[in-house]
Order: sequence, then C-alpha cells, then structure tokens
Amino acid sequence: MHQRILQTMTSLFWPLAISTAMSLGCASTKDDAPQTTPSDPNDSSSSSDASDPRVPDATRSPASVFACEDAELPSEVLAAFAASEFTRCAMPFGIVLAADDRMPETYVQKAAQILAELMDVDMDGRADHPELAAQLSQWSVAWLAMPWDPERWENEQLPALQRVLGYDIVIPRWWMESSSLPDPGIQERAMMVEEIVHFMTQFGWSELFPAQFGVTGWSSVIARETQAASCDWWQHPENDCPGSPAEYPGDCSDPSCDIVEFYQQVLVLRAGMTPGWFGIGFPRDKETLEAKLSQELRDVMDDPQYHQLRQPLGMDYPF
Repeated sequence: MHQRILQTMTSLFWPLAISTAMSLGCASTKDDAPQTTPSDPNDSSSSSDASDPRVPDATRSPASVFACEDAELPSEVLAAFAASEFTRCAMPFGIVLAADDRMPETYVQKAAQILAELMDVDMDGRADHPELAAQLSQWSVAWLAMPWDPERWENEQLPALQRVLGYDIVIPRWWMESSSLPDPGIQERAMMVEEIVHFMTQFGWSELFPAQFGVTGWSSVIARETQAASCDWWQHPENDCPGSPAEYPGDCSDPSCDIVEFYQQVLVLRAGMTPGWFGIGFPRDKETLEAKLSQELRDVMDDPQYHQLRQPLGMDYPF
C-alpha cells in the first residue's frame, strides 16, 4: 500500500504535486474504506425518496454551496466536519464535496459547478448517468476535499475525517497559484477539473465499467491505450522510459496512477480543453491526439452509454 506524505509543494510544482498525490494515494486505499451498497436506481421506492441526495432537491441546485451543518449526512460525519472546521459543502447529485472554512466560497462554488456539469452535461438538473451518481455518492468510499493548510490537513483534519469518511481526492489551496483572487483563474479551474476527473475515473467509471475504464490492472480499454502510448507519446514525469529518465522523484507506474493520469489528459484535450499540465511527449492539440488514439478507445469514448465529455465545460452550472 502506498504511504501518504505531507504535500508541501508550492504551486510552481503543481504538476509534480498532482502526480505525487496520485502515485502515493491511488486506488489501493479505497479498499480499506467501509463499503456501502447504493440503492437500485430502478427501484421506485429508493428513487422517489425525497431524502435520497441523488434525487434533485427542488429547493436547491445540484451546484449549490451551503453550510456543512445542513448537509443530509450522518451526525458523525457532520461532527467530524465541524471539528475539522470544514464548513462549506456541496453535494451535486449526492457526491460529497467539503472545504475548509478558509477556502473562498467562490472557489468551492466553481468546483461544485464543474462536478455538477460533468455529471449533468445537458444541465437539466438530473444526473446523466444515475448509476454513476449512486456509485460516487458513497462517501464512505471516496469524497472530494478542499483543504487549506497542508500541515494541519495531514496532522489534524485528515486523521479525524478518515475515521468516518472514505478516501479523499483533494483540491487543495497549496496547489493553487492564487487563492486571493475573487474567482479561481485558469490554473485553479484546470486543477479542479483534473482532480474531479481523477475522482470520477477511479471511483466511478472504473467500478461501473471495468472492461472499458478499469484502473486496477492493464486489461481495460483505457489501460491498454495507456500501455500502447507509454514511452512513445506518453510518459508520466515520475516514470522512467528508455533514454528518458523520470523528471521528478516518485513512482506512477501502478495502473491506478498511470492510467488515471493518462486518461484525464486524453479526455480533457479531446473535449477541446487544455489540461493543467502535459505528460512527456503528450500531444498539445486535439487533432494530433485524435490521430494517435486507437479506434477502440475512440469508440468507447463516443459511446453515449458512458456519457464521456465531448465538448468544453462551460463551468457555469446554475446555482
């Protein structure tokens, strides 16, 4: 099992910090979290229950940010948030996103809008893929955290929150170029997109569609694509390739790291957006990338049943 380390990199080294977080805290940790069974989205008794956070609340947008004390979560989770001073929450389609009290509300709001739009591209107020919403709303397996101070996060907040919540994918202040601007800038938004896509890939698509999006081995479609590109037009900066040694210390050779990092850049660039950073040798434009991808992967990404991102995010989900 990978060991978690204190993330003290400055924003100058955000790409390294992103990759280090993934390689040191990938899917191996989620197996230690308590498991819950999502309700059957086809069961009318569960899908019509107004207390189910996956059912849209007519009084609250999926992208709304509110006080964590008002979240529809068990009392022990609310107590852990309060003790850790995680006071800003959003729950797009039941998915838990919680932030330190010092994180500006506009930054939490933008992360919530990005998550909501990725889950509901047509913005009709309902998740495009209810089973994905059910999978990702299992907060005892994984959740999204927006911590502020790295030392306090590692030494105080995380240990307390880990007792009641699952694995954390972080969108931290210390990976942001600036948290003093009134609204998150280009770098901050790109980092939010990256971490949320990591979360959705690792804990959502991989679990629901292991043959297509699995990240625990090298047999899925995206896994084989990662291997085919490796040391040709993809190299994670922590991994060695013949004649091209790693640029940073670390190890992202595990499939739960390498595949997740590779696929995020493929998904984002193919949708017409710019990733926050590029792997070594990775194409810089959509057309070059498209020519390198296999027909098998393109077919999977274009299959409407998987609801993969096909166009740039507006990042303006109503709230």
